Amino acid sequence: MKSKTGGKAKKSRQNEADARLKNLGKLLARAREEALARVRVLRKEEQEDAVELPADDLDVARSLEDIETDAGLIERYEYQLKAIDAALSRLERGRYGICEKCKEEIPIERLKAVPFAAYCIDCQKKRNERRRPGEGDVDEPSRNVWTPPEELKESVDE
Repeated sequence: MKSKTGGKAKKSRQNEADARLKNLGKLLARAREEALARVRVLRKEEQEDAVELPADDLDVARSLEDIETDAGLIERYEYQLKAIDAALSRLERGRYGICEKCKEEIPIERLKAVPFAAYCIDCQKKRNERRRPGEGDVDEPSRNVWTPPEELKESVDE
C-alpha cells in the first residue's frame, strides 16, 4: 500500500516542475519578442541608412558601413531567433532546461542569461574547448532548416 505522503511529495515535485517549465516558457517568449523587435528596428534603420544618389564618396562609404553593421546585427538576431525556436520545440517535447549532453537540469540562472541554452555550463565549456577560435556556434539550435517567422516577413514589407 502506498503512503499518502509519498503521493503528495510526488505531486508537489510535479507541480514544481510544471511551474518551472511555465516560467521558462515565459522567459523564452519574452526573449523571442525582444529579438523580433530588435530585428524590426534594425531592418528599418538599414533602409534609412541607404543614401540616395547622388552623394559624395564619404556619404556612400558611411552608408555602406552602416548597412553592413545592421546586416551583421540582423544576422545575429536571426540566429538567436532560430535558437529560441529550437528551445521552444524542446519545451513542447518536455526537454527544455535539460542539458542535451549530460541530461541534467540546466540551472535557472544560465537559462535567464541564455534562454536558448541547450547545454549546461560544464558541457558547453567542454564543447568550446574542442573548437578553435571562430569555429562553430556556442549553442547550436538545430540542424533542421529554419525559416524566419512571419513577423519578420511583415517587417520587411512595412
